[in-house]
Amino acid sequence: MLNSTIDYAMIGKRIKNKRMESGITQEKMSNDLNLSNYYISKIENGKSCPTLDTLSVIANYLELDLAFLITGTSTLEKNYYLKQLDEIYSKATNKQLNLIIKIAKTILEE
Repeated sequence: MLNSTIDYAMIGKRIKNKRMESGITQEKMSNDLNLSNYYISKIENGKSCPTLDTLSVIANYLELDLAFLITGTSTLEKNYYLKQLDEIYSKATNKQLNLIIKIAKTILEE
């Protein structure tokens, strides 16, 4: 049974998209990583729950951020911070927003 808190289908889709975007076949990837072609296929189709070590090896091979591979977002991307700030903005009152701005300006002045 697949773990319901981790979306293995989306992980597999991200792997497949990046692999194809990079012009790498499943066969080449499986040979390079010493994993079976069948296992790569199962991962890409969300039918397997690879270990964190395996996901890390795949992420490094495909030059992907492991956090992005698992969650679809990455702290390495500027959009990550914009999304976080947007979420804060949507929940904060005007008073809280003013305080956040003051704190941010103080930090930037250092």
